[in-house]
Amino acid sequence: MRAQIDRLAAWIKSDRGIAVGLFILGVLIRLPFRSRILHHWDSVNFALAMEHFDIRLHQPHPPGTFVFYVMLGRLVNWFLHDPNVSLVWISVLTSGLSATLLFWFGQRWFDRWVGLTAALLMLTSPLVWFHGEIALSYMLEFSWVVLLVMLCFRFHEGSDRAFLASALCLGLAGGIRPNTPVFLFPLWAFLVFKRRVPLRKIFVALIVMAVGVAVWAIPMIVMSGGPLAYWETMQWWGSQHLEKSDEANVAVYLARFGMYTLYAMGFALGPVVWALYRHWRDLTRALLRDGRAQMLAVWIAPGAAYLAFVHLKQPGHTFTIIPAFIVVAALAIVAVGRDLTKRGLRFWIGVTVLVIVGNGLLFGLAPSTLFGSTRSIFSTPTWAAIHEYDADVSARLEALRESFNPKDTVVVAGSRYFRLPDFYLRDYQMPSLSHELSEQPIALPEYVHTLVLFDDSVLPKFSAGPRVRVLPLPKDKVMRYVTWDASERLRLSQDSLEIYER
Repeated sequence: MRAQIDRLAAWIKSDRGIAVGLFILGVLIRLPFRSRILHHWDSVNFALAMEHFDIRLHQPHPPGTFVFYVMLGRLVNWFLHDPNVSLVWISVLTSGLSATLLFWFGQRWFDRWVGLTAALLMLTSPLVWFHGEIALSYMLEFSWVVLLVMLCFRFHEGSDRAFLASALCLGLAGGIRPNTPVFLFPLWAFLVFKRRVPLRKIFVALIVMAVGVAVWAIPMIVMSGGPLAYWETMQWWGSQHLEKSDEANVAVYLARFGMYTLYAMGFALGPVVWALYRHWRDLTRALLRDGRAQMLAVWIAPGAAYLAFVHLKQPGHTFTIIPAFIVVAALAIVAVGRDLTKRGLRFWIGVTVLVIVGNGLLFGLAPSTLFGSTRSIFSTPTWAAIHEYDADVSARLEALRESFNPKDTVVVAGSRYFRLPDFYLRDYQMPSLSHELSEQPIALPEYVHTLVLFDDSVLPKFSAGPRVRVLPLPKDKVMRYVTWDASERLRLSQDSLEIYER
């Protein structure tokens, strides 16, 4: 019996035991905070795509390269029968998987303490924790990014098998999120150049990569109506995307990038600043001589440049490079521990505990917004943000169903809620109207006699008036609605509402 206990204790302390423990820990700490409502319009897009994939209907949204994520969601949903629950479970499980991969990667790339620190930082990073609780594709991307860079490192060490595997994973990555292969191809190409890979092998690897792309691209195009229909949708999306990008500027992107990085690093930012101050000469030399430092730099640079200066909207867009920042933070924490004393282990533990406890408290106790602002950079990735959103949407849906007849009611939502009617209110009239409205007014059908404005962002100038009524909600909130009789009709656009006689 004693021998069995000793063997178990030895296994728990081994790399395999730690990796399994990190996976279990990652899953367990996510379980109490899972979101109950589709948390974002993209979440609704994915949930609807699980029923019917067609980017022409924004199921999912263009460019539609989320095939593996949607299909994995369908597989999990076959057991759970709830799209939101299924997609959230994918986020939970890939959180644990990401911790395991970061540990293996960090300890192979640097040492055991760096790997363990990186895994613990990832598990308690407020931004990563938040996305491990909601129905979006970013945590699956996070895991795939770490796997891909791990294969690149093995290739850098001289493994021909890892070279082809990295090429395949790079091609497949587009089936999870479109930005992953774009931002990580420079790293792969850099290693190809550095290793002086023969042209014949490069050609074979590119064919393997193309096969990886074909695995998700061909089904995506077929399910979206064929090449012509897909191309027309992409042309429309491209023009819309550029138009929306023009609304922001470099200062906005830099501010977002800074805040999202801060949310990802949390209290780990302190050791990073310390290490940069104390070891900047060593870091400079490492960039010139150390292949690991060069890999980190090439991993970060393309994505960071694009996100900071070209386009950045959602915090999860940074997840192609956030794992690299977490590895940098882990290196910094280990360096701080070694700076403080020769007995680096004791101080490594102290600094690590302070950082992960601080980040955990930040996620668990911080408010949902900073400075009372609802702007994206001040919307914090916290448990409060998840809980308040779930409670708010649930209250609105419950009040709406109790008060309005689906047979003669249209619901229009805006801002982050604008696709919720498509999923949660499909028995109401014209559930897709929220994202189909334009500047050109349209008349609602004759059988419709009630218009409900789901949230405050919809037609804000119609907050009061003789025809506008309010339905009280919890926490002193209200939901506006307008009714009219059989002799009248309502004409509606993005910014106008008019009731007129037939």
